[in-house]
Amino acid sequence: MVVAVLATLFPAAASLPTASAEVDDGTLTVIVNRDLDGDNAYDPGEDPPQPGIDITVRDAQGKTKQGRTGSDGRYVLEGTDDLVGGLYFVVAEIPPVLSDLGPVPESETFAPLSTTVDVSADSQTVRMGVAVKPGPTEPAPVELSSETEKEPSGPAKFAVGDLVWRDADRSGVHQPTESAISRISVQLLNDDGEVVESTVSSSDGHYVFDNLSAGTYSVRFAGVPAGYRLTPPRAGDDPDEDSDPDYTGATPFFTLGVGEPGVRRATEADRVDAAYINSSVDAGIAALRYAVGNRVWYDLNADGLQQADEPPSSATISLLQGKQVVARMTTDEQGRYQFAGLPAGRYHVVFSGLPPNRAFTAPSVGSDPDRDSDANPKSGATRPFTLGPGAANLVPAGDLEVDGADFVDPTLSAGLVGVYSLGDTVWQDGNGNGVLDPGDVGVPEVGVQLLTPAGQVLRRTVTSGTGRFTFDGLPAGTYQVHFGRPPDGLRFTSERAGANPAVDSDADLNGKTQLVQLGDENPTDTTVDAGLTTPANYSTAPVPAAAPATPVDTELSSTGGAPPQLVIAGFFLIALGTLCLVGAGHPNRLWLSRAGLARLRRR
Repeated sequence: MVVAVLATLFPAAASLPTASAEVDDGTLTVIVNRDLDGDNAYDPGEDPPQPGIDITVRDAQGKTKQGRTGSDGRYVLEGTDDLVGGLYFVVAEIPPVLSDLGPVPESETFAPLSTTVDVSADSQTVRMGVAVKPGPTEPAPVELSSETEKEPSGPAKFAVGDLVWRDADRSGVHQPTESAISRISVQLLNDDGEVVESTVSSSDGHYVFDNLSAGTYSVRFAGVPAGYRLTPPRAGDDPDEDSDPDYTGATPFFTLGVGEPGVRRATEADRVDAAYINSSVDAGIAALRYAVGNRVWYDLNADGLQQADEPPSSATISLLQGKQVVARMTTDEQGRYQFAGLPAGRYHVVFSGLPPNRAFTAPSVGSDPDRDSDANPKSGATRPFTLGPGAANLVPAGDLEVDGADFVDPTLSAGLVGVYSLGDTVWQDGNGNGVLDPGDVGVPEVGVQLLTPAGQVLRRTVTSGTGRFTFDGLPAGTYQVHFGRPPDGLRFTSERAGANPAVDSDADLNGKTQLVQLGDENPTDTTVDAGLTTPANYSTAPVPAAAPATPVDTELSSTGGAPPQLVIAGFFLIALGTLCLVGAGHPNRLWLSRAGLARLRRR
C-alpha cells in the first residue's frame, strides 16, 4: 500500500518554501518501527525496527533521493548528498509486499509518514511508525463477567485458546500490567503434526479454535516478529498464567476430552460454540536482549593483535547510545568486561581511565574481529555498532554461557601499549663546573634529536625559551639523545661531572649522550641534560684524573740510580752531537764525523 506520494503532497515545486544549502548541513536519519502493541506510541526496546520501507527525500528545488530502511529500520542521508537546501520533505511508503502493515497515526513519539525536516544546521532524526492492520475475521474480545456454563447438545465439541502477551520482564509468567500482542499467527496441529486450522491473535491478544472433536492436539505460535523470541516455557506454577510453547513455537501435545487436564465447561464469557474449552494454552513473547564485551589487554609486541600470552590490563568502559551513557563499569582482574540485558539498538563503547604510561595500540589490525583492538587511539571510542537481528559478530548467548541475553557481540576489545618519555634542559653553565646550579639559565632554540642505538633519527625538536625539551609517547626501548651545535662562543661542558644525574650534563664533546633505557622500571627519564659553557670557563672545570702512564720495562741499578744501559746511551748521544758540530762547514770533517760515528757504533 502506498501511504503517500510526493506528487499529491507537493504538486508544484514553485509553491514550496525555498532554502539554500548550508555548509554545515547535518545528517538526516529516518527510523521506522513496528508498533507491536498498537498503542500509537514508541516503546524503546519493545517496538522492533521495520525494514523494507521505501523512503523518498525531496529538497526545496524538487530534487529527490530514494532509499529503503535496512534491518535496523534506518535510512540515513547526508545533508549535502545530491540535494540542495537544508529543508527536506520526507515520505515513507509501505511496499505491496508488506500490505499487512498500515501507518501509525502521528503522536508524541511517531511522526506522520509524510513530514518536513530542517537539517540546515544540526543533524535530525525522524521516527515513524507502522502497525499490522486489523484482520477482517478477528475473534471477538473475551469477556469474563459471565460464569454461565453452556449445555452440550449432541456429540461434545471442544475449543482451545487463550492469550499472546508481551513478556516485558522475561519471566515466562503473565503479569497484569503486561500488554497483549495482536496479529500473531497461531496454528492448530493434530497428533501427526499436521496443521488443522490457523488464525491470528486479536487486538486484545486472544485467539481461539472452536468446534473441535475430541482428540490430541498441539498449538504452534508462528510469525514472531523480528527482534523477539518466545519466553521460557512453563516457568510458573499456574498453567493459566505461564507460557506453553518451547523455542520452536509449539506446545506439548494435549488432549481435548471431558475430564482431561485443563478442560472445563465453556461459559458465555468464552464466546465459543463448543461446550468444553481448554483456556490455558498461551504464549509470552519477549524482546530479544543482547550483550557486548571482551577484554582490555597489554599488547606486549605492539602488533595490534591479542596473543595468548599477553597479559590483561585495566580500563573504565562506558556504553553509549548517541551521546547518552547507558552503562559504565571497570574491567575485572582478567581485563574482561560485559554489558548484558541490552535492547536492540545502535551503540558504541568508550575505553578510558587507562593505567599510567599506557596508550591504545593500533586499531583494526588483521581480519579477525576477536583479536584486534577496536578503540580509536585518540578518543578511546569504538565505531558505532548495531545490536539486533542480522547484526554482525553476534553469537548465541548460550554458546558463551552469558546470562541475561539472547545474543552476544564478543568482539569489542582494546589493546594497550606502553608509552614513555625522556627529556630535560639545555643550560648555560656559568662557572663551567658541569653542574646545573641555581643561577644557570636555559638556552633556547637548541636542536635536539632522538636516536636509535644505531644512530637513526626518530624525532626532532628544539629547546623552549627556558631551555627545556621532551620526547613523549615513546614505546619501551633504548634511545640516545644528540644535541645540536651550540650557539657561537659556547661549547659542551664537562660530561657527568657531578654526583647527581638530575643536574649534571650528559652530552659529550660531540653533543651525544650515553644510551637511555625506557620501560616500566624507568617510564619517565628527566635527567637527560646538556650544559654549555665558554672555552675560558671550561678550562676551570674539574678535570677527570688522567689514566696512569704505561710503565717502562726497565730495572733500577743496584745503587738505586739509572741502569748502566741508560748511562752508555747518554754518552753516545753526546758524542754524536759533538762530531756533527766539528764536521760542520768542511766535507772531510763531515766524513770524519761519519767515520767517527762508525767507529763509535763498532764499539
